Amino acid sequence: MRRATISVWDPRPVLPVDLLVASTISAAPVLGLMAFGVVVAIFGHIGRNYRVVGVGLGALFLATALMVVLGFASYQGDSRDPRDCDPELKGLCR
Repeated sequence: MRRATISVWDPRPVLPVDLLVASTISAAPVLGLMAFGVVVAIFGHIGRNYRVVGVGLGALFLATALMVVLGFASYQGDSRDPRDCDPELKGLCR
């Protein structure tokens, strides 16, 4: 019987300093930027100023991208896996 192997994606271009900085940033600034973008876009629609709407949507999309990137960076290199280990892969789990 052949032993199952799991390949783990390890990009290695992310420096440990980057991970340390990304893991210390709280979610509050990103959520604040999202709320700011929504409010600015709503006021832009109310005032029928489409440049203001664009600025608000730009801030919203920037906050969404930051949330994805910072979330990914904060969990890179974290050896703890919150999921239970599959009994068939007992030898491969930490």
